[in-house]
Amino acid sequence: MSFKVKFTETAKDDLRNIAAYIAEASGEKSVAIRFVNELREKTKVLEDFPESGSLPRDRVMLSSGYRFLVHKEYLIFYHYDPKEGISYILAVFNAKRDYTRVMRKYIQK
Repeated sequence: MSFKVKFTETAKDDLRNIAAYIAEASGEKSVAIRFVNELREKTKVLEDFPESGSLPRDRVMLSSGYRFLVHKEYLIFYHYDPKEGISYILAVFNAKRDYTRVMRKYIQK
């Protein structure tokens, strides 16, 4: 069975910001596009294995059903809705950031 993966507007904005940052830092737009495509490709595992992501250490996030994937130095946070069969990609950001602070806006919903 194949499940769906949907990027939220916030996650799409995150990918655009990551691309802009990499393009500026590297001076190569193609490098930025390739990396963002890698991030998108990483989420395809959720089409077959939606619960394959790692569990966060934060108790509130864990009890809310959040999971994340890791790609190089980036975290891809998502929430899987088994009733709908959809994994919602919520945010993509550098792993050096405090993920509980970044994800707090989703927890409070």
